[in-house]
Amino acid sequence: MTHSFFGGVYPATRKGNTRRKPLTRLPQTPKEIVIPLIMCADGPSTPMVRPGDAVTVGQPIARRGKTGAAAHASVSGRVAAIEDRPHPWGGLSSAIVIHNDDRNELYQGRMVPLDPKQLTVELMAQRVEAAGIVGMGGGVFPAWEKLIRSAGQVDTLIVNAAECEPYVTADYRLLLERGEQIIRVSQVLARCLGCEHVVLVTEGDKLSAVEAVERRLRRLHGGRVQIMAVRTRYPLGAEKQIIQTVTGREVPPGGSPLDVKCIVFNIATVYAMHDALFQGRPLTHRAVTVTGGAVTRPRNLWVPIGTPLRHLLEACGGLREDADRTLTGGPMMGVALQSLDAPVTKDTNSLVCLTDWEHKPDTPIGVCIRCGKCVASCPMHLAPTFIRRSLEEGDLKRLAQYHLEDCNSCGCCSFICPAQIPLVELVAQARSLVRREEAGK
Repeated sequence: MTHSFFGGVYPATRKGNTRRKPLTRLPQTPKEIVIPLIMCADGPSTPMVRPGDAVTVGQPIARRGKTGAAAHASVSGRVAAIEDRPHPWGGLSSAIVIHNDDRNELYQGRMVPLDPKQLTVELMAQRVEAAGIVGMGGGVFPAWEKLIRSAGQVDTLIVNAAECEPYVTADYRLLLERGEQIIRVSQVLARCLGCEHVVLVTEGDKLSAVEAVERRLRRLHGGRVQIMAVRTRYPLGAEKQIIQTVTGREVPPGGSPLDVKCIVFNIATVYAMHDALFQGRPLTHRAVTVTGGAVTRPRNLWVPIGTPLRHLLEACGGLREDADRTLTGGPMMGVALQSLDAPVTKDTNSLVCLTDWEHKPDTPIGVCIRCGKCVASCPMHLAPTFIRRSLEEGDLKRLAQYHLEDCNSCGCCSFICPAQIPLVELVAQARSLVRREEAGK
């Protein structure tokens, strides 16, 4: 039985160009790999190598200090520099630049595969931290910290394969092609965390993946693991919305999934855990969808982390016409790229190149007509139009009462607004203003 959540919108899915394209490796790896030191929500990592050092695939090249996550070489070669490079999140960031020697030599100090029957939460968290695994669905929070906090505190594990963003199919291909590995590690996660239920969640229009997973569950005696297909609605893939859809439980304002005894991992994160725990491989590669009306041959690629986005586009035949907008992530929550020289990071699930006819035209911002569509579509029960008005009036006291911290920047309000008011940006401005005011007290 599925439940529902408040609000949401129904953008065109536009996944047809890549949904049947299997994950393929790059025909040729790039000559230069760029590993940013910022790939974790809590800050930068500390480099462990210096220019001139030789590195091999899987070798640790950055470690977690007080912040950050471990990073590993995704190709073999030599460290050319540690310098500022474009980052897909915007601006410049310090990065380790590796000149690829095309040998793909494996690191000799590779981690030993673990026995699933002997695993504990502590051992699992240690391995996940050593492998540098963070939330790969966009949150980039340390996955090992989530494991430690959740041990014995949750009864439901949700593996999130509900790719509600238009265009993106990387998680769908992982579920379809590597479902067996995902089921196995989900079973181990459930046992170690003490979960009674494990739910793999995907959208209802992905029946081929659902059928494939059901066959594997029968063959593997899935036990407490089940597959759930739910009606497509954005932002189904958001953590709080997927919990409510699966369990009917609503995470309280300012709360976390632990408050309702749930833990959610993106499917790419779970697959990375499988490689780290049972293959001894750190996080060095990930699935990326390259698509959009401007792309010549849209594809799903399995790529080394640190690959320049320009190289991915070249592997898909380049652009067949000028892109009006280029994003990492989908068109609802994606980040507009400042440079295609920015690399693939641990949370990069897509490169989307849109033509001018694929998105809402940049018309002048109109006047709010108080239609209430933004309020009706907000899955977090916020009132974007009231927030906008209070921001314009500079009323900080009222802004502080609107639960701005609950906004997940999903973009439903901006998408639905007939006046083309950039509500999601205005809510973010209001949230920053309130935080600065509170910090100054």
